[in-house]
Amino acid sequence: MPISNSSPLIHLTRLGKWKYVMRTFPSLLIPTAVRFETIEKGKEEGYSDALVLEKLENEGWLKTETLSTKLSQKIAKELTLELGKGEAEAIALAVEKSERLIIDDQKGRHAADYYGVETVTTLGLLLDMLLDDTLPRNDYRKNVKNYSARGWITSEVVQEFLERGEKIE
Repeated sequence: MPISNSSPLIHLTRLGKWKYVMRTFPSLLIPTAVRFETIEKGKEEGYSDALVLEKLENEGWLKTETLSTKLSQKIAKELTLELGKGEAEAIALAVEKSERLIIDDQKGRHAADYYGVETVTTLGLLLDMLLDDTLPRNDYRKNVKNYSARGWITSEVVQEFLERGEKIE
């Protein structure tokens, strides 16, 4: 069961891709700091994506877990010196559970790599869903462009993912 940081949850919600993600994974784990950032803080600030995420949580698909080992708590504490609390806890939970981490932030991905955590970005996850025939090609292309239009990623990265998607038969 993969772990997610805040930004992929928000991006996937705004792209409307949960039905595809739910076909890919039986559930998704988030640490308490990510829940706070995406659901609690999101609701306080009036973001509709927070309500979607809360619904997924109430349905039991999105699951929140606290860090339960001294090692993961130590990792999170050390990482908060350089990363946000949500990213730090997400990396630490991925270490604790030996699971893949969905994270977009480059600095966070480098930190996860240091701890031996396999990572995937939001665009990487969309590409994985295209490869698995979970996400239709036209949805993939449209969502990569939509992701780009919101200014979340450079045009070079967008072009790379569009080209990688085109090479898939």
